[in-house]
Amino acid sequence: MIHHALSVENLSKQFRIYERPSDRLAETLTGGLLRKHRPFWALRDISFEVEPGTTTGIIGPNGCGKSTLLQIIAGTLEATTGSVRTRGRINALLELGAGFNPEFTGIENIRMNSALMGMSAREMRELLPEIERFAEIGDFIRQPVKTYSSGMYVRLAFAIAVSAAPDILIVDEALAVGDTVFQHRCLRRIKEMQQAGATVLFVSHDPAAVRALCSRAILLNAGQIVADGAPADVLNRYQRLIMQREADYDDAAARADSIAGDSSSGDDARDDENVNEFDSDANAELRFTYRHGDGSAEIISAELLDDDSRATDVVESGAPLTLRARVRFHREVAAPVFGFIVRNRHGLQIYGTNTEQQQLDFENVSSGETVEVAFRFHCWLGINDYSISLAVHSSAILESGVSYDWIDDVIFFRVTSTHLIEGLVNLNAEAIARRLPTRAPRRVASHASLAPANR
Repeated sequence: MIHHALSVENLSKQFRIYERPSDRLAETLTGGLLRKHRPFWALRDISFEVEPGTTTGIIGPNGCGKSTLLQIIAGTLEATTGSVRTRGRINALLELGAGFNPEFTGIENIRMNSALMGMSAREMRELLPEIERFAEIGDFIRQPVKTYSSGMYVRLAFAIAVSAAPDILIVDEALAVGDTVFQHRCLRRIKEMQQAGATVLFVSHDPAAVRALCSRAILLNAGQIVADGAPADVLNRYQRLIMQREADYDDAAARADSIAGDSSSGDDARDDENVNEFDSDANAELRFTYRHGDGSAEIISAELLDDDSRATDVVESGAPLTLRARVRFHREVAAPVFGFIVRNRHGLQIYGTNTEQQQLDFENVSSGETVEVAFRFHCWLGINDYSISLAVHSSAILESGVSYDWIDDVIFFRVTSTHLIEGLVNLNAEAIARRLPTRAPRRVASHASLAPANR
């Protein structure tokens, strides 16, 4: 019989939403006869089991119920329906500063939290030096925590949470607050706890951390589980969900702009008439931040494919990729050039190339003809979010400065890695070390030995 470290069965949580504080008072005074709230289900029928010694990532967009779920598991929030069963001691690192008294010093809060975790005064004194060393906040540990920065809060909270070697550790997005050095230290400590057999529930918006730490991922959306499985597969689903939400937002903004434009005069038509020559039907699936060109050609599709020719938006650093695009020509063009640019989330250009630089030359392309072009490469990029811009333009040899079609940010993808990588790129370095032979210290001759012998 398998004993699960954690079992969640048909868990649901309802909150009551009141428009005004007086509505809550009126409902209370009437014993609920006068209903003044509207129900909001933060979680609906959540069920899953977690095996001992595993690490499970809980991911999802803001407001999907992740924090509510962890609070119920940790015992700080009561479920409306359903049950949670756990085995062993649970330590939870939830929202910033939870469980801290701001008027107490760091040392006093350590004592209080240690007592709440069931530790004796002797155990606390034995662990105190390790907590101080891990938190690394210096003399502030003897100051009231209300004077702490957010980074100092999470340093102390994490140090306390991992100090007592819990059977189940719950971490809710806390690592996003600390600096890079502290994040690495926390990830290393979590891996040590994994090796010692601890069960970890880990909530994060960082896919790199989920892939590096977790053997399983659960995707929540609108209070329900929509995916449960291998981190790579679930993260792909999460990325598509986020991109769809962004697309829905852009569509809503576009509709609002269209309504505003319809109410204005027709004098606001676009100056560039060639833009209207783009094929709107073929272009329906493409989303981008900016587009320009003289309309001689039109990029009608763009996709980023993995080694199995499947569309992907979460990429392991170093993985082979294919960028494929199709271009329809509306006029005869001599020697067109196809290219792309990769930028990180700050807009910094990371890499770019085109068919002319790759010495792939085209002859004249006729009007109505469609060309498919593909770029194959290994994605040796650092952990980050990236966008790809595509272009088809004139040859620098025959003609300079003519853009037929250029679309910025047509593809978004995220690079993750099972190993932590610093910087913009992954140089895939290999570390080699060897022990040097120990040599006896060189004898220095004394002054007496250097003196000439008496003759």
